[in-house]
Amino acid sequence: MRPGVALACGASLSVLAIAAEAGAQPTDPPPKTVEQLVVTAPRQEQAARVVQFEAPNLVSVRAIETIRKYPDYNAAEALGRMPAISLSSDTGEGRFVQIRGIDANLDGATYGGVPLLNTFPGGTESGGGGRAVEFDTIPVGAVDGIIVTYTTLPDHEAEGLGGSIELSPRTAAHVDKPFIEGTVGWGWEPLHDHTGPFEGDIAFGGRFGFDNGRFVFQNGQTRDLGGFFSNPAPFSFVFYGSREDDRRAVDDQEASYIDDGLAPSKAISQYDLRYYNYHRRRFSYGGDIEFQPNDEHGWYLRGDVAGYKEAQHKNFLLLENLGAVEDPMTGQIPVDPNDPNGFLVTTTPAITETDEQETHRNSIFVVGGHDNFGATLIDYRAAYSRATFYQTPNYGAEFDAVCATADGSCPLAYDNSANNGDFPKFNFEGFNVFDPTQYSLASASNSQERDVDEEYSGALNVQFAPHFFNDDDRIKFGGEVRLRHKTVTHYDESYSPPGISLAHPGYSSPGHLYYDNHYPTGPIIDQIAVQDLLNGPMGGSSGAVYCFSCYITAQENIYAGYGEYTGQFGKLGVLAGVRVEATRATYGGYVQATDASGNVTNSLLLRNADYVDAFPTIQLRYQIQPNFLARLTWSTGIARPGFNQNTTAASVDHTASPIAISRGNPDLKPTYGEMFDFSLEYYLANGGIIEFAAFDKQFTNYIVPRVQNGVTTDSLAPGQLANVTTYENVPSGYARGVTIDYHQKYSWLPYPFDGLGIEGNFTWVDSRILEYTAAQTGTVDEYGPLPGTSQITWNLAGFYEAHGFEARLAAEYVGHSLFGLSGNGSTSGDKSLDTIQDDRLTLDFTSGYRINGNFTVFVEARNLLNTPLRYYEGSPNRPIQREFYDPTYQAGVRFKF
Repeated sequence: MRPGVALACGASLSVLAIAAEAGAQPTDPPPKTVEQLVVTAPRQEQAARVVQFEAPNLVSVRAIETIRKYPDYNAAEALGRMPAISLSSDTGEGRFVQIRGIDANLDGATYGGVPLLNTFPGGTESGGGGRAVEFDTIPVGAVDGIIVTYTTLPDHEAEGLGGSIELSPRTAAHVDKPFIEGTVGWGWEPLHDHTGPFEGDIAFGGRFGFDNGRFVFQNGQTRDLGGFFSNPAPFSFVFYGSREDDRRAVDDQEASYIDDGLAPSKAISQYDLRYYNYHRRRFSYGGDIEFQPNDEHGWYLRGDVAGYKEAQHKNFLLLENLGAVEDPMTGQIPVDPNDPNGFLVTTTPAITETDEQETHRNSIFVVGGHDNFGATLIDYRAAYSRATFYQTPNYGAEFDAVCATADGSCPLAYDNSANNGDFPKFNFEGFNVFDPTQYSLASASNSQERDVDEEYSGALNVQFAPHFFNDDDRIKFGGEVRLRHKTVTHYDESYSPPGISLAHPGYSSPGHLYYDNHYPTGPIIDQIAVQDLLNGPMGGSSGAVYCFSCYITAQENIYAGYGEYTGQFGKLGVLAGVRVEATRATYGGYVQATDASGNVTNSLLLRNADYVDAFPTIQLRYQIQPNFLARLTWSTGIARPGFNQNTTAASVDHTASPIAISRGNPDLKPTYGEMFDFSLEYYLANGGIIEFAAFDKQFTNYIVPRVQNGVTTDSLAPGQLANVTTYENVPSGYARGVTIDYHQKYSWLPYPFDGLGIEGNFTWVDSRILEYTAAQTGTVDEYGPLPGTSQITWNLAGFYEAHGFEARLAAEYVGHSLFGLSGNGSTSGDKSLDTIQDDRLTLDFTSGYRINGNFTVFVEARNLLNTPLRYYEGSPNRPIQREFYDPTYQAGVRFKF
């Protein structure tokens, strides 16, 4: 660590003033008059590398200039390019990220140092939990940089067993002259022939004040007036806004299998042929206002809002009840006599539509400041953070088909043996799936949901130089309060409309073949006509009915205090400290009971959870050579149970035999982690790096879903035989692995090859958890990887940056991972029916040309390989979902004045 400088990166990053200079190098001497300034990431690529070099802990820093070199729409996709991060996508965009293979629900996230919250607990991945931050709500235009912290410090939140992510908002702290910058782009999404996407963002700011009674708009350096108000331009501001529109289409095919132990392993119970059209409008806006009367004192006020609004229209052709002609004695499905690999069955086709609108929004408002009293630095903030998910409406309608057979079913032959079942063949016999006269309205529904997650927080940090051993000693201590309240409220509405034919005028439009002309959509339902019918006098609405089983309430208050010591002993930097967190929480939900007569009762149950934990750490940083570092760390952390896991909500059905109970587990303990890290980092010119890192994470009380059969002691059915689906802590688990990061620009090559370079990273993770007990499998315990863990993740980009021209071809690979355990929700379970998210290899291209110092034109192409999002059940030859999106193309201009 450089003499006289104390730096803490991660949830609250203090950045050196020198890091704001575009040409900063790790070996450049720092200014001796400045110690710490702002909580943000530096905008320049080389300056970001300086921050990474100076950090006392293991971090990775990426500036907005680097982020813009990739065609990424949101923060999740930008994170997916960084070392040790695996990206999880949905509907053609990145959404969640895992750090070093650890479930997104167990990682931390902040925005400008303030914890980010979850907008939609029901939508989190890898077994749920309701804590994972949806990074797709935050557009790239809303951040100035990203810091991934792999080893947390005592002044960070203890949450984050994989690590934590800081999204740094735009700040006015380093503004020294007026500026305005922005982007305008337009593109084409060829699937379903949609125009767009549109991208537009703008930011502007400046610094002003008064000098001898005259208004001053600072443009560069100003003179020192002396005294407390020595800065003649103490006021600075930055305001920004962005909007991104896309009308992405999705071609989806999904399957459900007959898992009765008798039917062939690839026998299907239902095929879903799904045709989606989305319209997503992502937005962000905010600003930062600061008052800095002199170099020693400063205060700021910041507000940031980001999210998206989305309209979804989905048309499904459902081929249901495909096992209807199983042999009643053997359970076998007859083989199609015309196809030895195919099955001869019947089906009850149906066409359904979904017409949904939802809004995700994250809002953060902060007031804070810092004061430097000689050798003592104080900083503080008070913040309000709010995440919301509003879903209204969510209409659904089903039109069922009836064939001219005795039971109304339709003959069908299918063959799903080719290409691992990804492209099954269908032969409809005597039934025209496109004929709207075959379908009549059978059922309709609507739902609404309102989820609110909000938190009031405050933090105070004090740092001073005790001079225990030398002038580089620093002691830092402080405290934090977080008061969080989360609710999930859901309403359902059913209808009893007349059985109108889909051929009724205005109710449908002609269908077509989709999925690269493989499959029929059936007629496309007109959602407006359905809405008008349901909201009219013939709709037969039940009215909005409160969903007791959906309700979640949680009050989670965290009180923290910490102390840490930082010292420099020659080439060795030492940081040691401890953080103590007290959790005071109340979790609640409704217990729903169905008695033997079918009567249902609901009662609200609340339960308290109080505990105190200490999280020590020791982090060593050794500077072998001026640009060569070694780090060795030991750190600890926590992941509190998910809101869907420790809820008191439960349901008990006495009509089932045995009695069926599904419940959360309010007795769950938090998951704790003990982490060991080692890294070697060699810093190259032009922001380059060669890095090797190894880690070992040991977990206790890891939370997994469990099915308990033959229980007689459950409080909802004492003394009665019941099968209980719930969550439990398992004693231990681990994740260990290595990461390699390489970035180098070969500027020493002769012209014009001096702009060539390579950027890449590789991560390998080995993890293990007890997935199923012998009682569940009926044989032996079965172990597997942690949910959400991809064993191999890598990025590789070849680029050219010189002479006003930039081009980059980037590949990203995410290995397969455990998405869901089969035993969750069933009476038994084993690994053969686990849900696996398949591996994905994507390829993107970006290019740009700087016309002059103010304008740059760019061209981008995403998903050039048209990689599908694929899930399978147990084995790759049992696919259950396969989505295609096609490439996306975009061009535009960026400007800066």
